[in-house]
Amino acid sequence: MIPEHGSKKFQCPHCETVATQEWFTANNASSTATNIINHLYLNYRANIDDYSQKIISRFLQEIKKPFSSNFYNFVPDDFAVATCSSCEDFTLWVNEEIVFPKKTTLPPPNADLSEDIKSLYLEASSILIDSPKGSTALLRLALQKLLEQVGKSGKNINGDIKELVAEGLSPKIQQALDLLRVVGNNAVHPGQINLEDNADIAQKLFGILNFIAEELLTKPKELEQLYADLIPTETQEHIKQRDGT
Repeated sequence: MIPEHGSKKFQCPHCETVATQEWFTANNASSTATNIINHLYLNYRANIDDYSQKIISRFLQEIKKPFSSNFYNFVPDDFAVATCSSCEDFTLWVNEEIVFPKKTTLPPPNADLSEDIKSLYLEASSILIDSPKGSTALLRLALQKLLEQVGKSGKNINGDIKELVAEGLSPKIQQALDLLRVVGNNAVHPGQINLEDNADIAQKLFGILNFIAEELLTKPKELEQLYADLIPTETQEHIKQRDGT
């Protein structure tokens, strides 16, 4: 759950826990400040006599309304702070956009991706909140380079996917490839999918890219290594003779 202005619950960018958020805005600033003052008084009143308590209590009641109306003027309308109930750290918002911290809770790129693809992945993640469309366009480019890494041209994504399907590609991987291709195309050439204000769609594409890398790079590599480690060399030669390879 990407942080969203006004949301009661989202994934905190500090502790990465999906937690309830307490909001401080211009609308509730005065009541929040008043509650703080009242709580301070409640904690302190045990140390003072009854007469003084009555005077202070009366004073707090008298200033409640003028304090609220005046305090409101000191908090800009476009300013907000959300405090995480899990780690008690905060996010800072201006004009309904998060300005601190500028990071998202995304998994790292698959370790078997080439370094230039990892670089594109990290660059895309760094602009996800500010520009979901730009982030998606970078992931589309990463897909092109991933297809190159698995031996395809990388020049025509649709054509490369067609070749992989003809070679027996799993339907699930084909769907993942086409999902990233089609949504990525909408980022480069606007179509039916609006990415301007939808970071949730863009965020899911990072997982899709890692899924594709896992299926096309990591699993084949692991299987090849396991085969080499467990099957004796002589047996491997017999298998090659059997298959004429």
